[in-house]
Amino acid sequence: MHFAMITLGAAGHVFSSLPMIAELVKKGNRVTYFTVPRYKAMVEDIGADYREVRSALTKDGQADRDIATDMMAELPLRFLSEGAATIESIMEVLRQDKPDAVIVDALAIAGRLAAAELQVPMIMLFTSFASNDKFSLCRHWPVYPDTHPARAKAKALAEELAAKYGTPAYDIYGIFEGKGDLNIVTQPASFHPAAQTFDSSFVFAGPQIMKRVDSGTWESPEGDAPLIYTSLGTLFNAWPEFYHILYGVVKDMDLRLVSSVGSILTKAELGEIPANVRTFPFLPQLEVLENADFFITHAGIGSVMEAAYYGVPMLAIPQMDEQVFTATCMVKAGLGVMIPKEELTPEKLKAGIRELIGNPVYAENVKKMSAELQTLGGAYAADKIMEFMVGRA
Repeated sequence: MHFAMITLGAAGHVFSSLPMIAELVKKGNRVTYFTVPRYKAMVEDIGADYREVRSALTKDGQADRDIATDMMAELPLRFLSEGAATIESIMEVLRQDKPDAVIVDALAIAGRLAAAELQVPMIMLFTSFASNDKFSLCRHWPVYPDTHPARAKAKALAEELAAKYGTPAYDIYGIFEGKGDLNIVTQPASFHPAAQTFDSSFVFAGPQIMKRVDSGTWESPEGDAPLIYTSLGTLFNAWPEFYHILYGVVKDMDLRLVSSVGSILTKAELGEIPANVRTFPFLPQLEVLENADFFITHAGIGSVMEAAYYGVPMLAIPQMDEQVFTATCMVKAGLGVMIPKEELTPEKLKAGIRELIGNPVYAENVKKMSAELQTLGGAYAADKIMEFMVGRA
C-alpha cells in the first residue's frame, strides 16, 4: 500500500509519527512523507520517501523568544495559513502518485485538504489530546468574536480553502476537534481524559518512541548524585528568569543538573552557572531521559509521554494553557508535581525538587505507566492502521 504522511514542521509532530511510519515501511508499505528539510535525514533513515515542504509556521524567529500576546486569537489563522502555504506543493506530488490513504497530523490542515481532494481515507494522528462530545480542551479557551482581525482573516481563508478543496470551512473548533476515518492518539487511555467515551475509530496507541538520527551526542556528568534533566522544549525556551532561579536553587543541593537552554539566550543572559550544572543548546532528549532520575519540564505532551516511557518522575512548570492541562493530568496520574509559571519562586522550586526526590510514590507510579507504555507505540499503531486498511478492502 501507499500512504502519504503530512505533518507540521515542528519536532514534536514529526517525532511522534516516525516510529509508526517506520513500522509501516517494515511491513512492506510505501510512505511519501512531507515535511521541512530539517527532518529529511530522519525520514529517509526509516525508509520513507521524503518530500520537501516549506513551513510558514516557524519562519519568524521571534516566536522562539516571545509568545505572541494574542497567540490564542491567532491560532486558527496560523494553522490555516500553514495549510494554504503547503497544499499545492503537496498536491503536485500526490495528483501524480495517488496514495491509498493520507495520514495527517491533526493540526496539519494540508493533510485534510489532500484527503478531501483525493477522496481517500484519512488517518488522523493526534500528538496532543483528542476531542469528542464529552471532552474538548479547546472549549475551555478564550472566545474571540469573528470581528477580531486575526479571526476575520482566518474565516476568509477557511472559506477560500473549503470552496477549492471541498472541506468544511474550519474554525477553531473544526481545527482542534478534528476526526479522521481512523484516529491514532499518542497517549495511553489511562492518561487521556474521558478515554472510555471515544468511539472505536480512536486508538490510544501511546507515545511513539524511537531513537533518532542526527540528534547529537551526550555523556552523563560524573558522580552518583541524582541526575536532573531540564528542558522547556524547542519553542519558547528563552526565559532567562527561569534559569536564574533554577541555577540559584540547585547550586547548594546534592544533585547533578543538565540543562537544555535552546539557541536564543546568550551566556550573559543565562547568568552564573554553578559547578553542578551543565548547559547545552540542545540535547538528545530520549538518551538523556534514559539516564535521568528526574525531569523538570514545560509539560509539553510529547515530553511528558517520553519521560513516562522511560520511568522518569517530573516537575512541571507549564507556560501555556495546553501545558497547564497536561501538567494537571500528570499530577492526577501521580507522575510528579507542578508549579504554574506565574507562581514560580526560588522557595517553591526548591520545595518541589525536594518533594520530587524525597517522595518515592512518583517513581512507583511512573514505573507502572512505563510498563504499560512498553506494550504500545509504533508497532501497535501500525498494526491498527493495517487492520483498518484491510477492513476497507
